Amino acid sequence: MPLSARIVDVVSFMPDRVVSNAEHSDGADEWAEHAFFRGVAERRFASPEHTSADLGVRAVQKLLDRTGLRAGELDLIIYSCQFNDTYWPGIGSAVQGRIGADDATILQIDTSCCSWLSGLRTAAAFIESGRHQNIVVLTVTNFVSRLPEFQRSTRSRVLGDGATATLLTPGAPSILSAHERSHGANYGLLRFEPDFVDGTFKNYWERGCGPITVNFTRERLESLRENALTLVPEAVAQALKKAGVTAEDVSLLITHQPNDEYLAEWRRRCGIDVPRAHDTLSKYGNLFHGSIPVTLADALDEGLVRQGDLLAFGTFSNGGDLVSAMTVRWNGRRG
Repeated sequence: MPLSARIVDVVSFMPDRVVSNAEHSDGADEWAEHAFFRGVAERRFASPEHTSADLGVRAVQKLLDRTGLRAGELDLIIYSCQFNDTYWPGIGSAVQGRIGADDATILQIDTSCCSWLSGLRTAAAFIESGRHQNIVVLTVTNFVSRLPEFQRSTRSRVLGDGATATLLTPGAPSILSAHERSHGANYGLLRFEPDFVDGTFKNYWERGCGPITVNFTRERLESLRENALTLVPEAVAQALKKAGVTAEDVSLLITHQPNDEYLAEWRRRCGIDVPRAHDTLSKYGNLFHGSIPVTLADALDEGLVRQGDLLAFGTFSNGGDLVSAMTVRWNGRRG
């Protein structure tokens, strides 16, 4: 019989340092009242207490402890990281070595906020091909705590740090369907690049470039909003259709969580509102690729997911240049 991939468990490791947005009530900038930056009460900062490799090790070790799998039984670690500890290489081999996964190889995937779903699809394909058996999909977000200049802007106050680890093995299939598409026409609406220095822009590889910031204009942000609010519900609907189910069958919807406006509108357009939706925006903020798995781990810990529940995931990357959705039948641990 052909092999299938089972999602065994999903865990998160959240840094201890809690940053309350109430601490930043003074000195608001021009973006303070913009809806894109609302909905977050607090988030977690990792740096300088944790490197990105530290976060990855903590998350994977927590996953191994919870599932009882030995590090030596891992075949592959698929990881996405924002930011890696050095420009090159990434953190994959550091995590693999420090946890003692001596027989595992690594693979870095970067589809921005879609990376976790891209990683699940890739892990499932490896398992179904018979090439690998025990695979960890790792996300690490160690971004905003490393950017003290950017932290002065309201634009930073929806962003948090954290890590997640997901174990996939052969077994009863968890992933019923997936939908992922690139939309290159939307490239560049949201850019992470150096800030201006004395009115001059220099690329990140040039000497004297400014600190990393998130760059867009109000016009670009409106285009981003239109793309996101359209693409994510459409992708969720496509994934549900491929799985042969409808929105009425969904037990829990978990999406990316840029702000509370997007969450509410996505739920409305998907036809799945609370209590059949869950987010961690207020307490963890936007964790980019980590938003969905952090929220899923939270839902599992809170007992919101049961065996056989139908889960719907949806996210987009950057300005809408990639969209991803997945339909999962939960048959993992803690369900």
